[in-house]
Amino acid sequence: MILINYLERFKKTPAFSVREVEQLYPGFERENLLNWQKKGHIIRVRNGWYSVKGRIATEEQLYWVANKIYSPSYVSLETAFAHYGWIPEAVFTITSISTRKTQVFDTQIGHFRYSSVKPSLFFGYRLLVPDGYGTKIAEPEKALLDFLYLRPKIATIADFEGLRLNLDQMRNDIDQNKLEAYCSLFDSQSLTERVRVFKNYLYHVETA
Repeated sequence: MILINYLERFKKTPAFSVREVEQLYPGFERENLLNWQKKGHIIRVRNGWYSVKGRIATEEQLYWVANKIYSPSYVSLETAFAHYGWIPEAVFTITSISTRKTQVFDTQIGHFRYSSVKPSLFFGYRLLVPDGYGTKIAEPEKALLDFLYLRPKIATIADFEGLRLNLDQMRNDIDQNKLEAYCSLFDSQSLTERVRVFKNYLYHVETA
């Protein structure tokens, strides 16, 4: 296979799988991937997944990779908070929700963490389409619920204050009716109580 043709084909998305290569090029020898990796043309992301060197340039592209290398999954939790402008600091780990077991991947292109939920809670995400391909990310309401559900120790006004949240932006983004509807699907009394406390904080606290 001519390397330049290969790189041109697979730089159209942030990452590609060995399965995709073999489907497009029957008889492809996997040893080529190892050789091209050693020469610095491609980067190994994790087992079965690679990226053309220099292809990934944005956070949204890393979100897409997160969706692909551990599926099914969607971006949520702290990464979604940062995406929506709810927290002031940058997030260096891409956090996602999956129905598979909790998992962490340290890679050359980034750090990926997946939190496990039961299949009935795998909902409430939307598609970002920055470069023509869809990336699953939690809706604002679901990102908040995922966070409160998986971080049960964050439960008081003092805890919420410690997060240094952009409350004005959250008020603008969150649909209260959708938040309540989604919360009911969790069927969790403790989560419902934490949401109640958070809503009291969000809509009654005075901001400068």
